[in-house]
Amino acid sequence: MILMVTKDEFLYQGVAHLFNNENVIRIESVAEVAQQTTDSASKVIIDVYHNNVIDDHAVRTLQTLDVERIVVLAPFHISKIKCRSPLFFVNRKMSLAHWSSLLTTASTSYRKPKIGFSHNQLKIVSYFLHEEDNDDIASALNISGSTLRSQKFNIMLKLKLRRMSEIATLSISPYF
Repeated sequence: MILMVTKDEFLYQGVAHLFNNENVIRIESVAEVAQQTTDSASKVIIDVYHNNVIDDHAVRTLQTLDVERIVVLAPFHISKIKCRSPLFFVNRKMSLAHWSSLLTTASTSYRKPKIGFSHNQLKIVSYFLHEEDNDDIASALNISGSTLRSQKFNIMLKLKLRRMSEIATLSISPYF
């Protein structure tokens, strides 16, 4: 069984067609994954494009899942998420051959995206794109202002930005 969290009808139809509609179930949120009856042979696909699903609650849900593999469709990866199941971050524009091998074979050729964020950095980017001010971000994450400045500097280095405001123009901004 493949559980797919997406709002993209074309992506869902493509995956369902690729696997001949065989046990591909579309669900609306990561929270619903835990409610579905999953066995250890199940696979979970999470499309984060325009969904805002990689938050604290989603991470806690991912950590509790006991499935064959979890595939997160995103142009970045999040480091240090501890899961019982193998967790793959892949670009949603991968080729059809990679799709089928990623979901069907036991060993897969996998290359994680070049951009990697810590969980806090991911939250900072999300807060920043939702136009929160620095004091609110620091208090929400329970970090100091200097730690926030350091994290923002590291984010700008990773994304090769001169100003944090340039992040809104990047192609990855719809993923937050």
